[in-house]
Parts: sequence; C-alpha cells; structure tokens
Amino acid sequence: MPPPRKATSKPKKTSVLSSPQVSETQSTVRRQATKEKKAEKQKKRALKATYQENPDDFENEPSELHSDTDHDEDTMFSDHALQTKLSSNTKVLAFSMGKMPPVSHITSGNARQLKAPTLDSDNTNDDEESSGDDSDKNDYPQSDAGASQTDEKDGNTIEEQMSATRASKRLLDTEEAATVAMKMKKLSDGSRYLSRVKVADFDDVSKDILVTAISLFRCLIVTKAPFPDSIADETMLGKDAWREACQLKGVNIKLTPLAIKMLLKRTSHVRGELKTKMRSLTRTFFGFRSSESRDIIRQNRDLAEALKDGSSFVFKDWKAKTGIYKTELLQDGINVMWFANRNDEGIVYNQFFNPMPIKLIALMLTTIECCIDEWMQGVKEDIRFTAITYGSVYNNHLNSLQRFDERTAPYKLFERICDNLHDVARFHAGVVDTPTTFSDASRISDEAIEDAIREHQLQEESGRRG
Repeated sequence: MPPPRKATSKPKKTSVLSSPQVSETQSTVRRQATKEKKAEKQKKRALKATYQENPDDFENEPSELHSDTDHDEDTMFSDHALQTKLSSNTKVLAFSMGKMPPVSHITSGNARQLKAPTLDSDNTNDDEESSGDDSDKNDYPQSDAGASQTDEKDGNTIEEQMSATRASKRLLDTEEAATVAMKMKKLSDGSRYLSRVKVADFDDVSKDILVTAISLFRCLIVTKAPFPDSIADETMLGKDAWREACQLKGVNIKLTPLAIKMLLKRTSHVRGELKTKMRSLTRTFFGFRSSESRDIIRQNRDLAEALKDGSSFVFKDWKAKTGIYKTELLQDGINVMWFANRNDEGIVYNQFFNPMPIKLIALMLTTIECCIDEWMQGVKEDIRFTAITYGSVYNNHLNSLQRFDERTAPYKLFERICDNLHDVARFHAGVVDTPTTFSDASRISDEAIEDAIREHQLQEESGRRG
C-alpha cells in the first residue's frame, strides 16, 4: 500500500492592490488634495468678501476674482487643459467644446467620468443662468459652513470653470458701453447685501433709474404681453424699459441680473394689482352680494352663469347683448388702474395708451371674467389670477377682439372704441385737451402793440401843444 501523500500548501501571494498600506496611502493623498482644494476656495472666498465689503481699499479688482468674461469671445471657448480635483498625480484632460472628455482612471481602481458642460442659450432666463457656484454669493451672503458643503458636493473642476462662461452668455447686452454701475447702499455694519433687496437699498442715481424702468416695464407688459409666451420675451421688454429709462434720465447705467430680476417680478405684480382693483368694481357693477341666505347664494350663482354665457359681460346691455365691448365696467377699470390722476402711468407714459391697445382691452376682459368666476359657487372665493389658469382665457378674448376688428374694419368700429376709451380716461384723470394752448392765450397780438405806439404818439403831441 503506497504511503499517503503529504498535503503541501503554497503561500498565497499578497496582491498589491489589496495591501492595507497602499490603500492607506491613497486615502491620505486624497484627503490631502481635498484639504488643499478647500483651503484654496476658502482663501478666494475670503478675498472676495473683503473686496465686496471694502472695494475702496483696493486699487483694482484682484486678479483672482476675474472671470472669463474679461476675455475676447473668440478665445473664450478655445481648447485648454483642465486638471481634475484629485491628487498631484492626476492626468491632464484636453477640454474641447465638441468632444466628451475621456474617463480619468485612478490607481486605486475608482474612476470618475467628467461630464461635458452645456452652455445656456441666449433665451435662457437670467435666474437659471445665475444658479452657478458664485451667483448666490454675489446676490446674498453665504456662511462658510454652507459654502464648504457646497464645495464638497459640487466640486467638479470643469463645472466651476464653466460657471464664468455661462455668466458671459447672459441674455443681457454685455457689449453695450455702460459708464455707470449700479450701487447699493451700505448697511450700518458695512455690508452691502440684504436677505431681500428692495428699490430703496440702492443709491439715489440707481434708484431713480430703477423706479422709472419699473413704471415703463409695467406699461410695456400690459400693452405688449400681459401673459408673455416665454421668459425671453419678458426679458426683452425689461431691457427695453431699462434702455428708455436711461435715455429719459440721461445716464447710462449697466443692466445687472439683480435689476432685471426685480423688473420681471412686476409682471405678476401688475396683474395682481389689476385683479384687486377690479374685484370690488365687478362686484358693485353687477350686484353680487355676500350672504348666507340660500336665495342670495342662488341669485349670485345664476348671475355669474348668465354673465359667462357667451361672454355677455362684454356688452353694454348684457341682458339684451347690445353694445359689444362698450360696457362701462371696462372704462371704469381703465380709469382706476392707469388714469386715476394727472401723475398716473396712463398720463405720464401716454404713448403706450393712445389709442387704447387691443392687448390691454383683452387683459381687462380676462380680469373681469376672473372676478366673475369667484362668484360661480354663489359665495365669494379667491381665485388666483395666474398665467397658467387664465393665459388661455386671455388668448380667447384677444382672438375675439381681433376678429371683431377685422370684420368691422370698413366701419372702424373698434378703432372708435379704442379712441373713446383713451379720451374718456384722460378726461377722468383731469387732462382736458383744448384747441387753444396756454402759450397762445398769453401772447400779445401785433394790433395791441400798434395801439400802444399810437397812444404814446398822441400823448407826446398833446404835451408839446400844452
């Protein structure tokens, strides 16, 4: 019987990748790289905060705070080398706008794929464009703890490099020569940024331009695009208002993202103001009543349904449906909203309201319908006057007005309605157009001068004789 074989075992080779020492070394390298990156960002953030609080202490803006917007547009998007956010042994990636960067392999086996950043188009909202790493710090203060968390979470180097590029592609006209920059008042503690910025927070020159631009923007919105189709159209109106405000004041101030943001907020504000004023007028005009009585509730419901049937509320006599687009409620709303007095927007910026624009009339009819909808259940309820809910209603009224204008063009019926709405509104504001101007009334005629000469000559002759 052969002797049993002795079991032999060969010593297992230790893998280099599984060595605890190598893993610990790699972890140390990564932690060191992260600390260095965080320290560099904290240093830059501290320099930025110091420059924003005390800009007078610096002769020029520190070069570390410069962005790609200072470069020429032709070379702004050229290929250049970018380093990843890892250790000093990382590979250099050649960045190109037309190619996806390759995957950067790390010795530990872990890999991170860098995404090719996408640039915002020219029609992108400024609020979306300013959502980068530095935008929130520019508008509002951010604590160091929150900033550190943001750096660790969104620390992609390429996206940080491209944040300045996205800022350069804003919808605003950066090529326009601006001689004056908007300035905010400093607070008692020396800071410039508030949790909620208001018009009063700016210096006198910027505040004057901003107040004028807001009034112009309100007029442009209600007469050009009460419910804008896109944020690009809305922003374009804001730029037009700002440009005209600078021309009126004779000062060229650069339009900043903060200013355009404050202008665009007025779109919903002006619609809400109109809805608030029309609510009481509509209730009184048609006779809606607040009561717990079932009979009155039923009457309110029946009245609202009758007014909505075939848009009867647009007629002067809504029961007989005669006098289309001649309802007195339409005139009353225009008077209260834009022609309350001689200093109201309809008088100061009369070029937007003469003749009364068709889109403003459509907005008024949409607002009246919204006020009637609040009584559809018989009791008053609040309904938000938003673009989502009433944008389609506005388009329906606008289409009806346009068809009415086309069908009655030979008789100029709609043109007369628009002119009458404007003329009555001006009269309500206290502005009376008379053929004789004040300059003509105070002018001395040539006949009166000749009479004075003859009178003087007669006095001299009588003096000689005496």
